[in-house]
Amino acid sequence: MIYCLKCRQIKYTMQIEENIHSKELLDVLALLGIEEKQGKVYLALLELGMCSIQKISEVSGVKRTSIYNFLDSMQEQGLIFSIQKGTRSYIVPENPEILLQKAKKQLSLVQNTLPSLLSLYNMPGAYPKVKFYTGKEGLKRVYNEFIKKSKEPIYGFSDYEKMFSALDEDWLWEIPLERRKNKCKFYSIAKEGPYGRMVQKKDEEQYRQTKLVKEVQFDTEINIFSDKVLFFSFRRPFMVAVIEDRAIAQTFYSVWKLVWNSLK
Repeated sequence: MIYCLKCRQIKYTMQIEENIHSKELLDVLALLGIEEKQGKVYLALLELGMCSIQKISEVSGVKRTSIYNFLDSMQEQGLIFSIQKGTRSYIVPENPEILLQKAKKQLSLVQNTLPSLLSLYNMPGAYPKVKFYTGKEGLKRVYNEFIKKSKEPIYGFSDYEKMFSALDEDWLWEIPLERRKNKCKFYSIAKEGPYGRMVQKKDEEQYRQTKLVKEVQFDTEINIFSDKVLFFSFRRPFMVAVIEDRAIAQTFYSVWKLVWNSLK
């Protein structure tokens, strides 16, 4: 009696695990645009191989009439094909690698559509997107996610004395190396000082052009590129504000350019 109870418990546990696994597979198929009933039929076919509608219905739990209704759709998706043996028809599943091809096709479609979607996302009528990052980790995260990965020129108002007092010097010298790999040039209007002059001396090797200004107070570092304006505060508790808006970025760039052109 105890043995039978243990067998039932093991069988019940295996059924639960199998149901969870099937649910996960159905969720993946759904992401590829395959409806739940179609997914159940396809999974049943992968398990059975070539078989009749009746057998598919028994294993998948989907009614025969429903299966007949979407067989053509599954064939159009390249999931199955049918063969005739005598007077009987059998359904055969396609290799699951067809799903990878389907996913690649969908990814390609999204990539081709993305420019149009981004143009809508960045329309002038939309509200500016503002994000805040705090602490030293927040500063580093913004440098890693935006500055190091940018492939467009960056225009900045900088105070390197404040920057180098807030962040590790060795880590800061890594940033221009990453920019150089992406051919992203940095144009900096910076406050003159020991670090400012040190940075300027490294301009050529670090893919940067720096113009130093003596009588200026930059309490906030400002970086402008693409449709973004980044405001860095190197005073404790440290903070970065990232604004994404093409009109705002263009306005800040116009002000930056006016100052840049007035300097030697």
